[in-house]
Amino acid sequence: MESILNPLGSLSTYVILAISLAELIALGFALFHAVRTPSAAFPAASKQSKQFWGFLLGAALIARLTFASPLDLFGVIAAVAAIVYLVDVKPAVTDVLRGPRW
Repeated sequence: MESILNPLGSLSTYVILAISLAELIALGFALFHAVRTPSAAFPAASKQSKQFWGFLLGAALIARLTFASPLDLFGVIAAVAAIVYLVDVKPAVTDVLRGPRW
């Protein structure tokens, strides 16, 4: 009966689930990369320190796993932290570690 009254109810649930899983995967990957990257690479790439990114991404992942949904304020902040790391910091640090390309 409920599916007749709200046919898109289950679709919205699946969309939020997909967003949530993508956010958790991105946060986990970003935190894993930040932890395994040498500390000297961050200042060499003119980015914040390894401790800063480790704390920020770790706190975002813990907040996201415990009480935040993907669409509330903490979920959005966690997503922005992961996106900034993956789009800005990770490529710069990787370029520093890889060295000059010929």
